[in-house]
Parts: sequence; C-alpha cells; structure tokens
Amino acid sequence: MIKQIKEDVPDSKIIILTGHRDFDFVHEALKLGVIDFLLKPSRIEELTSAISRAVKELNFQNQRSAELDKLSQMFVQNISVLREKLLYDIIHEINTNHEEIKEKLELFEMKQGEYRMLLVQNDAEESDGNELSQYDRHLYQFGIINTFIEIFADKFEVLHVTLDTVGIAFIVLPLEDAEEGLTEIINKKCTYLQEIIKNCFGFTVTIAISSKGSDYTELPQKFNECRAALEHKFYLGNNSIIYHSDVNTFFKYDDHSMLEKLQKALLEGIKSGNETAVEDRLKDIFSYIRNIDPSRKEFIKNFYWNTITSINNIRISLITGEDDKKIDYTELSGLYSLIEKCTNMDEMNTLLEESARSVVTKVNNYNNKSIKLILRKAVEYIHEHYHEQITLNEVAEHTFVSTYYISRMFKKEMGKNFVDYLNELRMEKARELLKDVRYKTYEVAEKVGIPDAHYFSRLFKKYVGMTPTEYREQ
Repeated sequence: MIKQIKEDVPDSKIIILTGHRDFDFVHEALKLGVIDFLLKPSRIEELTSAISRAVKELNFQNQRSAELDKLSQMFVQNISVLREKLLYDIIHEINTNHEEIKEKLELFEMKQGEYRMLLVQNDAEESDGNELSQYDRHLYQFGIINTFIEIFADKFEVLHVTLDTVGIAFIVLPLEDAEEGLTEIINKKCTYLQEIIKNCFGFTVTIAISSKGSDYTELPQKFNECRAALEHKFYLGNNSIIYHSDVNTFFKYDDHSMLEKLQKALLEGIKSGNETAVEDRLKDIFSYIRNIDPSRKEFIKNFYWNTITSINNIRISLITGEDDKKIDYTELSGLYSLIEKCTNMDEMNTLLEESARSVVTKVNNYNNKSIKLILRKAVEYIHEHYHEQITLNEVAEHTFVSTYYISRMFKKEMGKNFVDYLNELRMEKARELLKDVRYKTYEVAEKVGIPDAHYFSRLFKKYVGMTPTEYREQ
C-alpha cells in the first residue's frame, strides 16, 4: 500500500501506527520513505508530534518548490545578462575551463558555429577632447547596441558584451550555413551602422573585425585581434572599419600570453602533484604549439627549454632534503643538448612529456608519503588518548594541520570520519574489557573515554549490534 501511495501521491507523508514490534517491519517501512513508526500504545503527544513534523516537512517542501519556481523565473528573465557575463569571462580568460564553458553554453542555449567578433569603439571622447560623463557613456553604449542589433539581426544572430575600456564587443553568427559574400555583407552593414550613429547620435565609431572563429574558447584570441586592429586607428583615423587581416603589413608582435598561462598551469599542476591536471595542460600546450608558424622554430625551442628547465628546478627542490640523493647539475646542459638535437615537434613534445610526468609522479609520491605520515601520527595519538575526552581539534594541533584537513584526510584515506574511527576504537576496547567480569558496564564506559553509561550503551548497540549486557552474556 505504501508503495502504491508513493507512486500516486509522491509528496505525501506517511506515519505508521502499529502494534507489531518486529524490527523488519520498521526497517522496510523506513526504506519505503515512512517518516515515523509509532508503536501502540501511543500517547496523544507522540501522535501530535509526528503529525506536526509531517506538516512542517510538507510546508518546507511547498516553500522550496515555490522558491525553485521563483528562481527558475528569475533565471529566464536574466538569461541575457548571464550570457553576457559568460562571454565577458571567456574573453578576459577569467573562465578557462572548457568543460564548464561547454555546459554553460548549452544551459544558456547559445548557438555555436562560424562567427566573427566586431569591436565597436566610440570615437566621441577622442574627437572632442573631453571625457564623457557616465550618463552619456551609458546612453551612447545603449544606442550603439540597439542600432547594431537592429541592423544585423536579419542576417545574423547577435551576442554582445559591454567592455569597460574598449567599447562593445559583438559576436555575429550567420543565420544560414556557408553564407556567401559574408565579408561584403558585414562591411555594408558596418558602413550603414556608422552612418546611422553619426546622423542620429552625433558621434562616430571605429569598428575592428576579427578573423573567422568556430569555437567560443577562441574568443580571447579574436578579442586580441580586434584590439590589435584598433591600434591602427592612429594611421587610418576615426570612423574606420579595420579588418584584422588588413594590418598584416604593419609591425606585428606575436602575443603568446595564452601559452605562458598554460606553462604556468602546467608547472602549478606539477608542484601540487596533480597528474590529471598535468596531462590536460600538456594536451593544451601541444595543441597551441601546433598552430604556431613553423618558421618560429627558435621561439618554440626556447619555450621548451624554459619549461623543461623550470620542471627540473622543481625536481631539484624536491630532492634537496633527501640525504641519499645528490643533485646532478650537469643534467641541465644535457637537457639543453637533447632539445638542440630534436629534429621535429614530436621529439620535443616527448621530451617535455617525459620530464613533466616523471617529476609530477615524484611530487605525488612525496605528498602521499607526507599524508600517510600525518595520518599515522593522528592514529597513534588517538590510540594513546582514546580513553580521554579528545577532540578533532586536539588531533589537528598534534599533527600541525587544520581540523578541516585532518577531517578530509580521515574520510579519504580511512573511508570513515574521525568520530566513527574513534568510536569504533572505543567499542573495540570495550568489547575486550566486557569479557572481564570484574568491571561494571559504567566502569568500562569510563575506561574507554565515555563517562555517560547510558550514552555508552546506545553507542555500543549502534556499533556492535547488541547492548553491553547482551554482549557480556553471549
């Protein structure tokens, strides 16, 4: 009957009132989701308490349901803001987690495909020599955004991001696949946008246009392309349309800041002994380097040399304190020689991969050894003081780590928390003491660090499955 009720009325609260005392009934009822199991004869206070608890739970569920509906409505109302925030974080590399980005793109129902970034910069401040007020700046941005969307919406899906220092970034995705004459269409619409803004608002805008992109994780690169293009407004003047491809004839600084960030993330992963993170960063680095112009051979070799040197320095730091190991500083020249002898990218990748894996494994082993040492000290302390009123804080102080750290370590390494481990040890010692009939139950309780005999009996039954008296008789 309970099963059927739960299927037909899932939110119902069921209370059992029965004369059957068999534990199997209780176990089965609780397993099916019954909130209370009352044995006859029952006092009116017990019934009232059980029903009151059921009512409170139902009220809480209703409030929670209403709150979730409210949150859902707020989510729908603010989805455009959430989309803009996500794009802002991607562009400025605040969020670099590809999996998380992918999940949020799906959650916010953001279409992916071939796109271009257009960076629109207001020329007003530069042209009149006066800084705009906050009100005017926001008013102009609002006008640019609305005008841009109105002009581009017939051919493109448009996403926009307001940027504090360089104006507004627009991401335009063609509504039809493989749109022919895409560049010409964008150019015409940009020209029309400039005319409308100049005639309606009285100021001009310069527009920078990136190369084609296919994945939103490329947005930082597209943003840098647009910024580089805007730098050439100095030569081309205000109210210009500047394509990234048009500035190739100018001096070009290769910005590999993303590669530097990947290198830093790789080294951090090695230092922390995180083998999974190291594997992921190696893949990212190899993927990035494949897209670098092969003619930049010396730059690539220099990157590998610096990275492997840094990895080797971590290895040296790791073995400095070990008496049975000696540091061979000649290895650095040997590594450089190996890099010089590499004839292709695969050989350099293998060298970096082997260095990174070797050192991260050493760090991981060192950390595990340290964890086991700390845990061993904690366990030894518990075994020495289990008969006292010891706390997790005392164990943490003894091992020189935080209570949170030692608690997490117990759960991960021992498969149980500190309290369960301490109680199991106490019950194990109690079982030994209960075999000696000279000790009363309350004396056994005190000897294992539990001065309350009633609490000791309940705890003993919980961990052993029977009362101390039943155990002793058995």
